[in-house]
Amino acid sequence: MRKIAPVLVALVLASPFARPAAAQESKKIEKSFSFTGDHEVKVGIKVGEVTIDSFRIRHWPDPDDFRKGEKDLNDKHTVWIEFHYSNRDLDSNYKCHYEVSVPGGKDGRPFATEERTATLDKGKIDDVNRMSLKMRTHEYKLAKTIKVSFEIWKKS
Repeated sequence: MRKIAPVLVALVLASPFARPAAAQESKKIEKSFSFTGDHEVKVGIKVGEVTIDSFRIRHWPDPDDFRKGEKDLNDKHTVWIEFHYSNRDLDSNYKCHYEVSVPGGKDGRPFATEERTATLDKGKIDDVNRMSLKMRTHEYKLAKTIKVSFEIWKKS
């Protein structure tokens, strides 16, 4: 029995059903963009039948928000990032793990970071995945870039 057990363990580990989702075939792409207000930013990433076409930052701080943030440096404001995607695969959903970071904080730390995993629904053209990003209001004026990492794989 002791000789059979290691063989069984090896067979189970080699099975495609034993692999975690993250170990499945995926593609990770990182890009930096200008960090500015509410306008469309072209991304242009293609993985198989899936494209991440663009993103838009919604609910950018207005002048009243900035005035409030200048009087209270701990005041925070949340924006929404809308990622526009298309999945032309009619048979399979995909997943995308979004990691967003706004560099420029103290000691090399980012002003803000956030991540989300969302489904890229099969057959959807120009659909949207949203995520929030919260940071100190006055730092929106200091931040110059936003870094986005996209990891895309076929959902099993």
